Amino acid sequence: MSKGVIRLWPALRRSRISPNIYGHFAEHLGRCVYEGIWVDGQRRVPQEDGLRLDILAALKHLRAPVMRWPGGCFADDYHWRDGIGPKKERPTTMNLWWKQGEPNQVGTDEFMRFCRAVGCAPYVCCNVGSGSPWEARDWLEYCNFGGDTTLTRQRAANGSPEPYGVKYWGVGNENWGCGGRYRGGDYARDYARFATYLRAVDPSVELIACGATFDDYKNPLFNTFNHDFCQEMPYPDLIDHISLHRYFKRGDGVKFSDGDFHALFADVLSLEHDLELTESVLRYFYPHKHVGIAVDEWGMWHPSATVENGLEQEHTLRDALLAGSVLNLFNRWSHRVSMANIAQTVNVLQCMAVTDGARMFLTPTYHVFDMMRPHMGARLLTRELDVPTYEAHGVGGSAKRSVAVLDASASGVGRKILLTVSNQSIDEDVETTVELREHTIASVSGRVLNADDPRARNNFDTPGAVKPKRVRVDAEGGTFTHVFPAHSFTALTINLA
Repeated sequence: MSKGVIRLWPALRRSRISPNIYGHFAEHLGRCVYEGIWVDGQRRVPQEDGLRLDILAALKHLRAPVMRWPGGCFADDYHWRDGIGPKKERPTTMNLWWKQGEPNQVGTDEFMRFCRAVGCAPYVCCNVGSGSPWEARDWLEYCNFGGDTTLTRQRAANGSPEPYGVKYWGVGNENWGCGGRYRGGDYARDYARFATYLRAVDPSVELIACGATFDDYKNPLFNTFNHDFCQEMPYPDLIDHISLHRYFKRGDGVKFSDGDFHALFADVLSLEHDLELTESVLRYFYPHKHVGIAVDEWGMWHPSATVENGLEQEHTLRDALLAGSVLNLFNRWSHRVSMANIAQTVNVLQCMAVTDGARMFLTPTYHVFDMMRPHMGARLLTRELDVPTYEAHGVGGSAKRSVAVLDASASGVGRKILLTVSNQSIDEDVETTVELREHTIASVSGRVLNADDPRARNNFDTPGAVKPKRVRVDAEGGTFTHVFPAHSFTALTINLA
């Protein structure tokens, strides 16, 4: 067993951790929306106005802050008028990227009703790739305008006389790829067109531009996309956030090697590199405005998740540990990361829950989000780690990185501190001294998510194979010692005296 030290400074409170960092994403893909969220006509599934009650309850328990919709690649071929009005009159269209039919039974009004039932803010992604500024500004008028127009009368006829007040609007999705294969400068010019009209309809909305990550070292267009976009979009009044996407792929979803396990957490450091580079670009081009980074698609994508099976995959403890490490990273970057949306909410990729008819189970990742809830809205604490490390290659076979065995973030509200720790070693327990500088501890308690093997998974046969267990820790003065087990995620609540 190795040893480590975590030092916390409760008096040195830093940026506020936006609750939106713990956001979600629901794309019209596979069984995410239909069967996962919308079950109208399935009599055996408990529902209210077509919405699954068990999924609503699970998301309400997480206090899900924001939901991104309708995509994803789907967004840049989605025409919102297909999804409003009487359901019998809505067309069945082709879901271009995910090779399935789209019945359009869930559209704007159904999605807004879902968000209200959950208690989360809607985040709507506009169609830039095959749409127009006219279509986008009409969608915003339909959602947010309070005056008397043909569109607002339609909204009232469709069940909502009052505006929806949608705050977050994405101007396209992955426009460097499925959203039109733009170069950064070309996208900037179209972004400015769309954003000009959206801002004119409702000056209070927050607009999210599409950015790119830097993991395609063979394609310089990806590496310069954010720079080229910002250089050609010199209108800081038109941008509030820039988005990044990062999917993690390391071996089989269940039969991964020990090397795959350790390299996965080197990939988290590659994501941090994306954040560093993007922040540098934003500081240079928009020095007088704080533009947030919205990592509005992220998560594990295993080889078993294909278009043919609706991007469904198994859900292991390793996935949950990855989620904990990424969320810890976002907490530490809360001065710049303004939103994040894990992909996806139900059934697809690294989801919160899986359904089958009336059955449902929660994934290990769901439990990590549950354990980290107190971070939402809290103030980040200054912390220092002195822990063992190991070496692993990052994304794309890049140079080896030094990975800390323990990854942690801490936040405070009043006299309560939440410390969340991911043990990123497959086989090494770490006996750790936690020191609170200039403060005395009254009590420490919490939960640990662990199993005998990081390949342990939840499914319909073993829905509780990976679930949190309570832990209690003895503290004396401003110090306590705790063993963080190998391949575990721990959330400790520290009450100050």
